[in-house]
Amino acid sequence: MGSLREASTVCLVRDTEPGLELLMVQRTPSARFMGGAWVFPGGAVDEEDGAQPLSSGFGSSDPDLARWQAAALRELVEETGLWLLESGPVVTEDRPFGQEVFSTVAERGERLAGDSLWYFSNWMTPSPLPIRFDTRFFAAVIPHDLDPVVDGRELVDARWIRPADVLEHGDDGRWLVAFPTRKIVEFLGSFDSADDLHKHIGSHPSIDRIQPRLSISNERIQILMPDEPGFEEAALGEQDPELMAKMMQIVEAGGEVPPEFRPT
Repeated sequence: MGSLREASTVCLVRDTEPGLELLMVQRTPSARFMGGAWVFPGGAVDEEDGAQPLSSGFGSSDPDLARWQAAALRELVEETGLWLLESGPVVTEDRPFGQEVFSTVAERGERLAGDSLWYFSNWMTPSPLPIRFDTRFFAAVIPHDLDPVVDGRELVDARWIRPADVLEHGDDGRWLVAFPTRKIVEFLGSFDSADDLHKHIGSHPSIDRIQPRLSISNERIQILMPDEPGFEEAALGEQDPELMAKMMQIVEAGGEVPPEFRPT
C-alpha cells in the first residue's frame, strides 16, 4: 500500500456561447507517471504552503484547507503562468517556481486570492496502488482574454475545450484521460454556466471524500465508484497481496484496462 501524497488540482472554467469550457493541460510524455495524459493544472502540496498569506476560501467548512489552496495557486503560476490575485487574474510568460511565487506576490504588494478557488471535491487513490494521492479539487473562473503559457517542462500543451469533447477524445483514444479526471469532467459538464457551478458548490460546503476501489472481473481491471455494483465486494479483493501482480499480468497480456494502467 503506497503512502499518501497531498495534492491540489485547479479546474479553470469560462463561459462561451456553446456552454462551459475547461482548461485542460497535457503532461510531458517523458513523465514517469501518466506521461502524455491530459489533466487539470496542479501538483503536490509543499510543507511551506501552509504558512503563506492568501484571502479566505469560498464555501468550505474545512479549517485545514488553506495549504491546499496555497498549493493550487502556486502550481497554477508554475505550470501555466496564470496568477489569481486579489486585484484580478493576470498571466505572465516568465514566472518564478516554488516558494518564490509567494515572495514575488508579496514584493508586488499583492496577495493571492484564495477566495477565487471554489473547493468542490476530494479524491483519494485506491489503497493497493503504489503511488497514491489525497487530492483537493478547486474550480475558478478565468476571463476570455487570458490564455495559459505552459512551462514546457511538466506541461507541453494547453487547450480550452468543452467537457463533452474531452470525454470524446478520451473514448476514441486521441487523449489519455485518467479515471478521476474523467469523473471531474463529467461533473463540470453537468453545468450550463460558471454561475450555475458556483451556486452548486456554494450550496454544498461539506465535501465527502471519494475513494474508488479496484477489482478484477473476467480478466478486466475495473475502477469502481461507491454507488456502483461490486464496490463493497471489492474491499475484500483489495486485501489480496497479489492484486497488483494480477493486474500487471492483465496489462502485459493486453487486456482491457483503464488509462492509468496502460503502458506509455
